[in-house]
Amino acid sequence: MGTSSTSSLSSEISMDNFLTLFVTQLQNQNPLDPTDNSEFMSQLAQFSALEQEQQQTGYLSSMSSMEAASLQLDQISMASTFIGKTITYSSDSEDNSNATQTGVVEGIKLEKDGTVSFLINGKSVSISNLIEVTQTSTTKT
Repeated sequence: MGTSSTSSLSSEISMDNFLTLFVTQLQNQNPLDPTDNSEFMSQLAQFSALEQEQQQTGYLSSMSSMEAASLQLDQISMASTFIGKTITYSSDSEDNSNATQTGVVEGIKLEKDGTVSFLINGKSVSISNLIEVTQTSTTKT
């Protein structure tokens, strides 16, 4: 319990906690051998730099999440343009290694891992297996 609670406490220290400790340190210093002002300023600067780094990390993490969502929307949008088109794709079946198949894209599917797949004859086909796209011919009677 000691190490996990200590690490979670140290990662959650705020500027208010730091300033409280800072003031307590000032009040309880040895009057015959006071701490140098530059040492206090150094501690404050280090904490400020650490706090800014944590804020930047949080910002970059949120940007990364937004970029991933945007990329996923782009993939969905791109994949939807293939609906109704005939595609040739490589099949990942164990008995027909490197075999190709052809089918009409009936829809698209967002997989659990976040990737986008084509729906062809009721089965999912990864976009990465795409080899060729052709326009499905429509005959008028």
